[in-house]
Amino acid sequence: MKSELALLDTIANLKVIVIGEAMLDGYISGKSDRLCPEAPVPVVTVNNRLYVPGGAANTALNVQSLGGNVKFLSVIGDDWEGSQLRQALLDRGVSTEYILSQPDRQTLTKQRVMAAGQILVRFDSGTTDPIGDRTEQLLIDKLKLLFSECDAVIVSDYAYGILTKNVINELAQLQHSNPRVLVVDSKNLTAYSHLGATAVKPNYEQVVQLIPNPSLPNPSLPPLHKGGLSNPLMPPLHKGGLGGFRANQIAPYGEKLLDITGAKIAAVTLDAEGAIIFERSRSPHRTYAQPTIQSRTTGAGDTFTSALTLALAAGATTALAADFAAAAAAVVVAKDGTTACSTEELRQFLSPSQKYIPNCNELVSRITAYRNAQQKIVFTNGCFDILHPGHVWYLQQAKALGDILIIGVNSDDSIRRIKGSTRPINPLEDRLQVLEGLGCVNHLVAFDEDTPCNLISLICPDIYVKGGDYTRETLPEAPLVEQFGGVVEILPFVENRSTTRIIERINKLNLL
Repeated sequence: MKSELALLDTIANLKVIVIGEAMLDGYISGKSDRLCPEAPVPVVTVNNRLYVPGGAANTALNVQSLGGNVKFLSVIGDDWEGSQLRQALLDRGVSTEYILSQPDRQTLTKQRVMAAGQILVRFDSGTTDPIGDRTEQLLIDKLKLLFSECDAVIVSDYAYGILTKNVINELAQLQHSNPRVLVVDSKNLTAYSHLGATAVKPNYEQVVQLIPNPSLPNPSLPPLHKGGLSNPLMPPLHKGGLGGFRANQIAPYGEKLLDITGAKIAAVTLDAEGAIIFERSRSPHRTYAQPTIQSRTTGAGDTFTSALTLALAAGATTALAADFAAAAAAVVVAKDGTTACSTEELRQFLSPSQKYIPNCNELVSRITAYRNAQQKIVFTNGCFDILHPGHVWYLQQAKALGDILIIGVNSDDSIRRIKGSTRPINPLEDRLQVLEGLGCVNHLVAFDEDTPCNLISLICPDIYVKGGDYTRETLPEAPLVEQFGGVVEILPFVENRSTTRIIERINKLNLL
Protein backbone atom coordinates (compact mmCIF):
# COMPACT_ATOMS: atom_id res chain seq x y z
CA MET A 1 0.00 0.00 0.00
CA LYS A 2 1.41 3.36 -1.04
CA SER A 3 1.77 6.13 1.51
CA GLU A 4 1.32 9.84 0.91
CA LEU A 5 5.09 10.32 1.16
CA ALA A 6 5.75 7.53 -1.33
CA LEU A 7 3.36 9.21 -3.77
CA LEU A 8 5.69 12.19 -4.05
CA ASP A 9 8.21 10.00 -5.85
CA THR A 10 5.59 8.12 -7.88
CA ILE A 11 3.99 11.25 -9.36
CA ALA A 12 7.31 12.71 -10.51
CA ASN A 13 7.33 13.50 -14.25
CA LEU A 14 3.78 12.31 -14.92
CA LYS A 15 2.54 14.13 -18.04
CA VAL A 16 -0.51 16.26 -17.34
CA ILE A 17 -2.50 18.54 -19.65
CA VAL A 18 -4.20 21.49 -17.97
CA ILE A 19 -6.77 23.26 -20.12
CA GLY A 20 -8.78 26.26 -19.01
CA GLU A 21 -8.86 29.98 -18.32
CA ALA A 22 -5.48 31.48 -17.51
CA MET A 23 -5.65 34.53 -15.28
CA LEU A 24 -3.18 37.10 -14.01
CA ASP A 25 -3.48 37.67 -10.27
CA GLY A 26 -2.14 41.02 -9.17
CA TYR A 27 -1.37 42.25 -5.65
CA ILE A 28 -0.82 46.00 -5.31
CA SER A 29 0.18 46.68 -1.73
CA GLY A 30 1.26 49.63 0.35
CA LYS A 31 0.41 51.60 3.46
CA SER A 32 -2.59 53.75 4.25
CA ASP A 33 -2.73 56.36 7.00
CA ARG A 34 -5.19 58.90 5.64
CA LEU A 35 -8.49 59.27 3.83
CA CYS A 36 -8.92 60.64 0.35
CA PRO A 37 -10.14 64.29 0.34
CA GLU A 38 -12.46 63.58 -2.61
CA ALA A 39 -14.30 60.70 -0.93
CA PRO A 40 -14.33 58.77 2.36
CA VAL A 41 -11.96 56.07 1.11
CA PRO A 42 -8.39 55.22 2.17
CA VAL A 43 -5.39 56.47 0.22
CA VAL A 44 -2.86 53.70 -0.39
CA THR A 45 0.75 54.65 -0.95
CA VAL A 46 1.93 51.79 -3.17
CA ASN A 47 5.29 50.21 -2.39
CA ASN A 48 5.01 46.81 -4.07
CA ARG A 49 3.37 45.13 -7.07
CA LEU A 50 3.29 41.37 -7.46
CA TYR A 51 1.87 39.45 -10.43
CA VAL A 52 1.38 35.68 -10.24
CA PRO A 53 -0.39 32.98 -12.30
CA GLY A 54 -4.05 32.59 -11.37
CA GLY A 55 -7.05 30.49 -12.41
CA ALA A 56 -6.08 27.55 -14.62
CA ALA A 57 -2.54 28.94 -14.76
CA ASN A 58 -2.28 28.38 -11.01
CA THR A 59 -3.48 24.80 -11.49
CA ALA A 60 -0.74 24.28 -14.09
CA LEU A 61 1.82 25.81 -11.74
CA ASN A 62 0.75 23.46 -8.93
CA VAL A 63 1.16 20.42 -11.19
CA GLN A 64 4.66 21.60 -12.09
CA SER A 65 5.54 22.45 -8.47
CA LEU A 66 4.50 18.97 -7.32
CA GLY A 67 6.86 17.36 -9.82
CA GLY A 68 4.53 16.77 -12.75
CA ASN A 69 5.35 17.54 -16.38
CA VAL A 70 2.63 20.01 -17.35
CA LYS A 71 1.40 21.14 -20.74
CA PHE A 72 -0.81 24.20 -20.31
CA LEU A 73 -3.47 25.00 -22.92
CA SER A 74 -5.21 28.35 -22.72
CA VAL A 75 -6.06 31.54 -24.60
CA ILE A 76 -5.07 35.03 -23.51
CA GLY A 77 -4.98 38.49 -25.03
CA ASP A 78 -2.11 40.08 -26.94
CA ASP A 79 -1.71 42.72 -24.25
CA TRP A 80 0.46 43.85 -21.33
CA GLU A 81 -1.40 41.59 -18.90
CA GLY A 82 -0.83 38.63 -21.20
CA SER A 83 2.90 39.37 -21.34
CA GLN A 84 3.03 39.62 -17.54
CA LEU A 85 1.23 36.28 -17.23
CA ARG A 86 3.58 34.54 -19.64
CA GLN A 87 6.58 35.90 -17.77
CA ALA A 88 5.12 34.90 -14.39
CA LEU A 89 4.70 31.34 -15.64
CA LEU A 90 8.17 31.18 -17.18
CA ASP A 91 9.74 32.54 -13.98
CA ARG A 92 8.17 29.59 -12.14
CA GLY A 93 9.22 26.95 -14.63
CA VAL A 94 5.95 26.50 -16.55
CA SER A 95 6.21 26.48 -20.34
CA THR A 96 3.98 28.91 -22.28
CA GLU A 97 4.43 27.07 -25.58
CA TYR A 98 0.79 26.03 -25.81
CA ILE A 99 -0.82 29.30 -24.70
CA LEU A 100 -2.56 30.99 -27.62
CA SER A 101 -2.97 34.73 -28.08
CA GLN A 102 -6.12 36.18 -29.63
CA PRO A 103 -5.55 39.84 -30.63
CA ASP A 104 -9.10 41.03 -29.94
CA ARG A 105 -9.17 39.39 -26.53
CA GLN A 106 -8.20 40.91 -23.16
CA THR A 107 -6.33 38.72 -20.68
CA LEU A 108 -8.37 37.81 -17.61
CA THR A 109 -6.96 39.75 -14.68
CA LYS A 110 -7.78 40.11 -11.00
CA GLN A 111 -5.98 42.95 -9.24
CA ARG A 112 -6.19 43.41 -5.49
CA VAL A 113 -5.31 46.62 -3.68
CA MET A 114 -4.00 45.95 -0.17
CA ALA A 115 -2.95 47.96 2.85
CA ALA A 116 -1.68 46.66 6.20
CA GLY A 117 -2.29 43.13 4.99
CA GLN A 118 -5.97 43.75 4.21
CA ILE A 119 -7.58 43.61 0.77
CA LEU A 120 -9.44 46.89 0.22
CA VAL A 121 -10.80 46.27 -3.28
CA ARG A 122 -10.42 43.89 -6.21
CA PHE A 123 -10.63 44.90 -9.88
CA ASP A 124 -11.58 42.20 -12.42
CA SER A 125 -11.06 42.67 -16.14
CA GLY A 126 -10.72 40.59 -19.29
CA THR A 127 -12.78 39.03 -22.06
CA THR A 128 -15.31 36.41 -21.01
CA ASP A 129 -16.95 35.82 -24.41
CA PRO A 130 -16.31 32.52 -26.23
CA ILE A 131 -13.01 32.35 -28.11
CA GLY A 132 -13.09 32.89 -31.87
CA ASP A 133 -13.55 30.05 -34.38
CA ARG A 134 -9.94 30.11 -35.59
CA THR A 135 -8.55 30.15 -32.05
CA GLU A 136 -10.95 27.38 -31.06
CA GLN A 137 -9.66 25.14 -33.87
CA LEU A 138 -6.03 25.85 -32.96
CA LEU A 139 -6.80 24.95 -29.36
CA ILE A 140 -8.47 21.70 -30.44
CA ASP A 141 -5.49 20.85 -32.68
CA LYS A 142 -3.06 21.31 -29.80
CA LEU A 143 -5.26 19.24 -27.50
CA LYS A 144 -5.33 16.38 -30.03
CA LEU A 145 -1.57 16.62 -30.47
CA LEU A 146 -0.83 16.34 -26.74
CA PHE A 147 -3.57 13.98 -25.58
CA SER A 148 -2.06 10.69 -26.73
CA GLU A 149 1.15 11.34 -24.77
CA CYS A 150 -0.40 12.47 -21.49
CA ASP A 151 -1.13 10.54 -18.30
CA ALA A 152 -3.90 12.84 -17.13
CA VAL A 153 -6.00 15.85 -18.07
CA ILE A 154 -7.29 18.61 -15.81
CA VAL A 155 -10.14 20.83 -16.97
CA SER A 156 -10.13 24.14 -15.12
CA ASP A 157 -13.28 25.82 -16.43
CA TYR A 158 -14.33 29.17 -14.94
CA ALA A 159 -17.01 29.66 -17.66
CA TYR A 160 -15.01 32.50 -19.23
CA GLY A 161 -15.17 31.30 -22.83
CA ILE A 162 -12.20 28.94 -23.31
CA LEU A 163 -14.00 25.61 -22.89
CA THR A 164 -16.49 25.94 -25.73
CA LYS A 165 -18.95 23.23 -26.69
CA ASN A 166 -16.69 22.13 -29.57
CA VAL A 167 -13.63 21.91 -27.29
CA ILE A 168 -15.58 19.83 -24.75
CA ASN A 169 -16.91 17.51 -27.45
CA GLU A 170 -13.42 16.98 -28.86
CA LEU A 171 -12.18 16.15 -25.36
CA ALA A 172 -15.06 13.68 -25.01
CA GLN A 173 -14.08 11.91 -28.25
CA LEU A 174 -10.45 11.71 -27.20
CA GLN A 175 -11.39 10.39 -23.79
CA HIS A 176 -13.75 7.73 -25.14
CA SER A 177 -11.24 6.44 -27.69
CA ASN A 178 -8.19 6.57 -25.44
CA PRO A 179 -9.19 7.09 -21.78
CA ARG A 180 -6.96 9.02 -19.43
CA VAL A 181 -7.33 10.14 -15.84
CA LEU A 182 -9.63 13.12 -16.36
CA VAL A 183 -10.44 15.53 -13.53
CA VAL A 184 -12.95 18.33 -14.10
CA ASP A 185 -13.16 21.49 -12.02
CA SER A 186 -15.94 23.53 -13.60
CA LYS A 187 -18.71 25.94 -12.74
CA ASN A 188 -20.89 23.98 -15.18
CA LEU A 189 -20.27 20.31 -14.44
CA THR A 190 -23.34 19.12 -16.34
CA ALA A 191 -21.60 20.18 -19.57
CA TYR A 192 -19.08 17.39 -18.92
CA SER A 193 -21.44 14.61 -17.89
CA HIS A 194 -20.90 12.73 -21.18
CA LEU A 195 -17.11 12.60 -20.79
CA GLY A 196 -17.01 9.84 -18.19
CA ALA A 197 -14.66 11.87 -16.01
CA THR A 198 -12.48 10.10 -13.48
CA ALA A 199 -13.31 12.79 -10.93
CA VAL A 200 -15.06 16.12 -10.56
CA LYS A 201 -14.25 18.72 -7.92
CA PRO A 202 -17.22 20.92 -7.09
CA ASN A 203 -17.36 23.08 -4.00
CA TYR A 204 -20.25 23.03 -1.55
CA GLU A 205 -22.19 25.85 -3.21
CA GLN A 206 -21.95 24.16 -6.61
CA VAL A 207 -23.30 20.90 -5.19
CA VAL A 208 -26.27 22.69 -3.65
CA GLN A 209 -27.04 24.24 -7.03
CA LEU A 210 -26.68 20.90 -8.81
CA ILE A 211 -28.97 19.09 -6.36
CA PRO A 212 -31.81 21.44 -5.38
CA ASN A 213 -33.46 20.03 -2.28
CA PRO A 214 -35.40 21.68 0.54
CA SER A 215 -33.21 19.92 3.11
CA LEU A 216 -30.10 21.62 1.76
CA PRO A 217 -29.41 25.16 2.94
CA ASN A 218 -29.35 28.25 0.77
CA PRO A 219 -25.96 28.47 -0.99
CA SER A 220 -26.08 32.25 -0.63
CA LEU A 221 -25.26 31.90 3.09
CA PRO A 222 -21.75 33.18 3.87
CA PRO A 223 -19.12 30.44 3.53
CA LEU A 224 -17.05 29.18 6.42
CA HIS A 225 -13.84 31.14 6.83
CA LYS A 226 -10.53 29.47 6.08
CA GLY A 227 -9.64 30.22 9.64
CA GLY A 228 -12.08 27.54 10.75
CA LEU A 229 -14.41 29.95 12.53
CA SER A 230 -18.02 28.82 12.64
CA ASN A 231 -20.61 30.66 10.60
CA PRO A 232 -23.21 31.88 13.11
CA LEU A 233 -25.95 31.22 10.56
CA MET A 234 -25.04 27.52 10.32
CA PRO A 235 -26.53 24.88 12.64
CA PRO A 236 -24.11 23.20 15.07
CA LEU A 237 -22.03 20.17 14.20
CA HIS A 238 -23.93 16.89 14.08
CA LYS A 239 -21.66 14.66 16.15
CA GLY A 240 -22.97 11.38 14.82
CA GLY A 241 -22.20 12.11 11.19
CA LEU A 242 -19.18 12.53 8.98
CA GLY A 243 -17.90 15.58 10.78
CA GLY A 244 -19.10 19.05 9.82
CA PHE A 245 -22.49 20.50 9.02
CA ARG A 246 -21.94 20.78 5.29
CA ALA A 247 -20.54 17.27 4.96
CA ASN A 248 -23.55 15.87 6.80
CA GLN A 249 -25.95 17.84 4.62
CA ILE A 250 -24.67 16.54 1.29
CA ALA A 251 -23.62 13.04 2.38
CA PRO A 252 -26.97 11.44 1.33
CA TYR A 253 -26.65 12.82 -2.19
CA GLY A 254 -23.35 11.26 -3.25
CA GLU A 255 -24.85 8.80 -5.73
CA LYS A 256 -27.08 11.49 -7.21
CA LEU A 257 -24.10 13.80 -7.64
CA LEU A 258 -22.20 11.04 -9.44
CA ASP A 259 -25.23 10.42 -11.68
CA ILE A 260 -25.56 14.11 -12.59
CA THR A 261 -21.87 14.61 -13.34
CA GLY A 262 -21.22 11.19 -14.89
CA ALA A 263 -18.01 10.93 -12.88
CA LYS A 264 -16.57 7.94 -11.06
CA ILE A 265 -15.47 10.16 -8.15
CA ALA A 266 -16.80 13.43 -6.76
CA ALA A 267 -14.49 15.34 -4.42
CA VAL A 268 -16.52 18.11 -2.80
CA THR A 269 -14.43 20.78 -1.11
CA LEU A 270 -15.96 22.32 2.02
CA ASP A 271 -13.70 25.24 3.00
CA ALA A 272 -12.77 24.88 6.69
CA GLU A 273 -14.53 21.48 6.87
CA GLY A 274 -12.05 19.92 4.43
CA ALA A 275 -13.66 17.72 1.78
CA ILE A 276 -15.97 14.76 1.32
CA ILE A 277 -15.26 12.28 -1.45
CA PHE A 278 -17.91 10.11 -3.06
CA GLU A 279 -17.21 6.95 -5.06
CA ARG A 280 -19.71 4.40 -6.27
CA SER A 281 -20.31 1.42 -3.96
CA ARG A 282 -18.09 2.90 -1.25
CA SER A 283 -18.74 4.86 1.91
CA PRO A 284 -17.91 8.58 1.67
CA HIS A 285 -14.36 9.45 2.62
CA ARG A 286 -13.58 12.59 4.64
CA THR A 287 -10.50 14.75 4.62
CA TYR A 288 -9.96 17.47 7.18
CA ALA A 289 -8.66 21.00 6.82
CA GLN A 290 -5.81 22.44 8.83
CA PRO A 291 -7.58 25.61 10.04
CA THR A 292 -5.66 28.85 9.85
CA ILE A 293 -6.32 32.47 10.63
CA GLN A 294 -4.98 33.33 7.17
CA SER A 295 -7.88 34.83 5.20
CA ARG A 296 -6.14 35.91 1.97
CA THR A 297 -5.31 32.50 0.57
CA THR A 298 -6.39 32.08 -3.05
CA GLY A 299 -6.28 28.95 -5.18
CA ALA A 300 -6.27 26.18 -2.58
CA GLY A 301 -8.87 24.43 -4.72
CA ASP A 302 -6.44 24.51 -7.66
CA THR A 303 -3.82 22.84 -5.48
CA PHE A 304 -6.30 20.19 -4.32
CA THR A 305 -7.27 19.42 -7.93
CA SER A 306 -3.65 19.21 -9.10
CA ALA A 307 -2.55 16.89 -6.30
CA LEU A 308 -5.66 14.71 -6.60
CA THR A 309 -5.08 14.29 -10.34
CA LEU A 310 -1.41 13.39 -9.98
CA ALA A 311 -2.17 10.87 -7.23
CA LEU A 312 -4.94 9.18 -9.23
CA ALA A 313 -2.71 9.08 -12.31
CA ALA A 314 -0.04 7.39 -10.17
CA GLY A 315 -2.49 4.62 -9.29
CA ALA A 316 -3.35 5.71 -5.76
CA THR A 317 -6.62 4.62 -4.18
CA THR A 318 -9.30 7.29 -4.03
CA ALA A 319 -8.91 7.71 -0.26
CA LEU A 320 -5.14 8.03 -0.46
CA ALA A 321 -5.37 10.47 -3.38
CA ALA A 322 -7.86 12.59 -1.44
CA ASP A 323 -5.66 12.67 1.69
CA PHE A 324 -2.67 13.58 -0.48
CA ALA A 325 -4.64 16.41 -2.08
CA ALA A 326 -5.83 17.65 1.31
CA ALA A 327 -2.24 17.76 2.57
CA ALA A 328 -1.13 19.81 -0.45
CA ALA A 329 -4.04 22.21 0.04
CA ALA A 330 -3.12 22.58 3.73
CA VAL A 331 0.34 23.75 2.70
CA VAL A 332 -0.98 26.59 0.53
CA VAL A 333 -3.74 27.61 2.95
CA ALA A 334 -0.99 28.50 5.40
CA LYS A 335 0.49 30.91 2.83
CA ASP A 336 -0.55 34.35 1.65
CA GLY A 337 -2.13 35.15 -1.72
CA THR A 338 -2.20 33.00 -4.86
CA THR A 339 0.47 30.36 -4.52
CA ALA A 340 1.45 26.74 -5.15
CA CYS A 341 2.61 23.74 -3.14
CA SER A 342 6.11 22.48 -3.89
CA THR A 343 7.38 18.93 -3.57
CA GLU A 344 9.76 20.00 -0.80
CA GLU A 345 7.02 21.72 1.19
CA LEU A 346 4.68 18.76 0.91
CA ARG A 347 7.42 16.30 1.82
CA GLN A 348 8.15 18.30 4.95
CA PHE A 349 4.45 18.55 5.78
CA LEU A 350 3.98 14.79 5.38
CA SER A 351 7.14 13.88 7.22
CA PRO A 352 6.43 11.72 10.26
CA SER A 353 8.28 14.25 12.40
CA GLN A 354 5.50 16.67 11.60
CA LYS A 355 3.00 14.41 13.37
CA TYR A 356 5.08 12.74 16.06
CA ILE A 357 6.02 15.08 18.90
CA PRO A 358 9.05 13.62 20.73
CA ASN A 359 9.28 15.86 23.79
CA CYS A 360 7.28 18.08 26.16
CA ASN A 361 8.92 21.33 25.05
CA GLU A 362 7.83 20.85 21.45
CA LEU A 363 4.37 19.75 22.61
CA VAL A 364 3.90 22.93 24.67
CA SER A 365 5.16 25.04 21.77
CA ARG A 366 2.67 23.47 19.36
CA ILE A 367 -0.21 23.82 21.80
CA THR A 368 0.60 27.50 22.36
CA ALA A 369 0.56 28.14 18.61
CA TYR A 370 -2.80 26.42 18.22
CA ARG A 371 -4.24 28.39 21.13
CA ASN A 372 -3.05 31.65 19.59
CA ALA A 373 -4.78 30.66 16.35
CA GLN A 374 -8.02 29.99 18.29
CA GLN A 375 -8.08 26.33 17.28
CA LYS A 376 -10.04 23.74 19.21
CA ILE A 377 -7.89 20.85 20.44
CA VAL A 378 -9.24 17.31 20.69
CA PHE A 379 -7.28 14.69 22.63
CA THR A 380 -7.68 10.94 22.93
CA ASN A 381 -5.41 8.10 23.92
CA GLY A 382 -5.01 4.36 23.55
CA CYS A 383 -2.77 1.42 22.66
CA PHE A 384 -3.78 1.11 18.99
CA ASP A 385 -1.97 -2.20 18.93
CA ILE A 386 -3.62 -3.60 15.79
CA LEU A 387 -5.30 -0.77 13.90
CA HIS A 388 -8.76 -1.83 12.66
CA PRO A 389 -11.86 -0.15 11.15
CA GLY A 390 -13.28 0.58 14.59
CA HIS A 391 -10.18 2.65 15.39
CA VAL A 392 -10.36 4.53 12.08
CA TRP A 393 -14.05 5.38 12.50
CA TYR A 394 -13.47 6.47 16.08
CA LEU A 395 -10.55 8.74 15.22
CA GLN A 396 -12.40 10.33 12.29
CA GLN A 397 -15.31 11.11 14.58
CA ALA A 398 -12.95 12.51 17.21
CA LYS A 399 -11.28 14.78 14.64
CA ALA A 400 -14.66 16.09 13.52
CA LEU A 401 -15.29 17.52 16.99
CA GLY A 402 -12.53 20.12 16.71
CA ASP A 403 -9.64 21.47 14.67
CA ILE A 404 -6.56 19.59 15.93
CA LEU A 405 -6.55 15.91 16.92
CA ILE A 406 -3.73 14.83 19.25
CA ILE A 407 -3.39 11.15 20.19
CA GLY A 408 -1.54 9.88 23.25
CA VAL A 409 -0.12 6.42 22.47
CA ASN A 410 0.83 4.02 25.25
CA SER A 411 4.47 2.92 25.25
CA ASP A 412 5.34 -0.78 25.03
CA ASP A 413 6.08 -0.95 28.76
CA SER A 414 2.81 0.78 29.58
CA ILE A 415 0.86 -1.73 27.48
CA ARG A 416 2.61 -4.66 29.12
CA ARG A 417 1.59 -3.40 32.55
CA ILE A 418 -2.02 -2.92 31.43
CA LYS A 419 -2.56 -5.80 29.00
CA GLY A 420 -0.04 -8.41 30.12
CA SER A 421 3.29 -9.79 28.94
CA THR A 422 1.98 -10.96 25.53
CA ARG A 423 1.19 -7.41 24.45
CA PRO A 424 1.80 -5.30 22.49
CA ILE A 425 1.69 -7.27 19.27
CA ASN A 426 3.26 -4.32 17.42
CA PRO A 427 6.02 -2.16 18.95
CA LEU A 428 5.53 1.57 19.50
CA GLU A 429 7.46 2.59 16.37
CA ASP A 430 5.20 0.50 14.14
CA ARG A 431 2.04 1.69 15.85
CA LEU A 432 3.07 5.34 15.42
CA GLN A 433 3.90 4.82 11.76
CA VAL A 434 0.47 3.31 11.01
CA LEU A 435 -1.35 6.11 12.87
CA GLU A 436 0.68 8.73 11.01
CA GLY A 437 -0.88 7.48 7.78
CA LEU A 438 -4.36 8.59 8.84
CA GLY A 439 -5.38 11.96 7.43
CA CYS A 440 -7.48 12.81 10.49
CA VAL A 441 -4.46 12.65 12.83
CA ASN A 442 -2.53 15.86 13.49
CA HIS A 443 -0.09 14.81 16.20
CA LEU A 444 1.02 11.74 18.16
CA VAL A 445 2.62 11.71 21.59
CA ALA A 446 3.92 8.59 23.34
CA PHE A 447 3.52 8.25 27.11
CA ASP A 448 4.89 5.70 29.55
CA GLU A 449 2.40 6.09 32.42
CA ASP A 450 -0.70 3.95 32.87
CA THR A 451 -2.97 6.98 32.32
CA PRO A 452 -2.51 10.08 30.14
CA CYS A 453 -3.03 12.50 33.07
CA ASN A 454 0.39 14.11 32.63
CA LEU A 455 -0.33 14.74 28.94
CA ILE A 456 -3.75 16.14 29.75
CA SER A 457 -2.14 18.58 32.19
CA LEU A 458 0.18 19.80 29.41
CA ILE A 459 -2.37 19.86 26.60
CA CYS A 460 -5.47 21.06 28.49
CA PRO A 461 -7.68 19.76 25.66
CA ASP A 462 -10.95 21.44 24.78
CA ILE A 463 -12.42 17.97 24.22
CA TYR A 464 -11.27 14.62 25.61
CA VAL A 465 -12.66 11.68 23.63
CA LYS A 466 -13.04 8.02 24.56
CA GLY A 467 -14.95 5.11 23.03
CA GLY A 468 -18.34 3.81 24.09
CA ASP A 469 -16.84 0.97 26.13
CA TYR A 470 -16.10 3.67 28.74
CA THR A 471 -18.33 5.94 30.79
CA ARG A 472 -17.42 9.24 32.38
CA GLU A 473 -17.50 7.57 35.78
CA THR A 474 -14.94 4.93 34.75
CA LEU A 475 -12.50 7.51 33.40
CA PRO A 476 -10.03 8.68 36.06
CA GLU A 477 -8.97 11.42 33.65
CA ALA A 478 -12.43 13.02 33.43
CA PRO A 479 -12.20 15.31 36.51
CA LEU A 480 -8.78 16.54 35.38
CA VAL A 481 -10.07 17.37 31.89
CA GLU A 482 -12.98 19.30 33.36
CA GLN A 483 -10.69 21.03 35.87
CA PHE A 484 -8.86 22.59 32.92
CA GLY A 485 -12.12 23.66 31.27
CA GLY A 486 -12.43 20.76 28.86
CA VAL A 487 -15.36 18.53 27.97
CA VAL A 488 -15.45 14.71 28.00
CA GLU A 489 -17.10 13.13 24.93
CA ILE A 490 -17.99 9.43 24.78
CA LEU A 491 -18.33 8.20 21.20
CA PRO A 492 -20.52 5.19 20.32
CA PHE A 493 -18.81 1.82 20.57
CA VAL A 494 -18.30 0.01 17.25
CA GLU A 495 -19.61 -3.52 17.75
CA ASN A 496 -17.36 -6.51 16.99
CA ARG A 497 -14.33 -4.33 16.29
CA SER A 498 -11.50 -4.69 18.79
CA THR A 499 -7.86 -5.73 18.94
CA THR A 500 -8.71 -8.44 21.50
CA ARG A 501 -11.25 -10.03 19.14
CA ILE A 502 -8.74 -9.97 16.27
CA ILE A 503 -6.12 -11.72 18.42
CA GLU A 504 -8.70 -14.30 19.54
CA ARG A 505 -9.59 -15.10 15.93
CA ILE A 506 -5.91 -15.47 14.99
CA ASN A 507 -5.32 -17.82 17.93
CA LYS A 508 -8.31 -19.95 16.90
CA LEU A 509 -6.99 -20.21 13.35
CA ASN A 510 -3.58 -21.29 14.68
CA LEU A 511 -5.23 -24.10 16.65
CA LEU A 512 -7.04 -25.51 13.61
